[in-house]
Amino acid sequence: MSTVQQPRPIEAKVKAATVGGAGSAAVITPAVLWVIDEVWFNGAAAPDVPLPLVGLVGLVVTGVCAFAAGFWAKHTARPDLGRS
Repeated sequence: MSTVQQPRPIEAKVKAATVGGAGSAAVITPAVLWVIDEVWFNGAAAPDVPLPLVGLVGLVVTGVCAFAAGFWAKHTARPDLGRS
């Protein structure tokens, strides 16, 4: 008879980094792109931020926010792993 292992819970740092990355992609990145458009690309016209810059800003903002959220999240104790 085989035994089924219980799945381990997802750690808090992983959850926080996921939410931070997704939230920044949905909210913070468009806000940063709007500021860039207003400051450097004459915001009165249609958004003129070049597509490669949009991708780079999205990559940097999402990465920084995911890292920061995971860094500041509370550590999950894992006594089940033991010390090796």
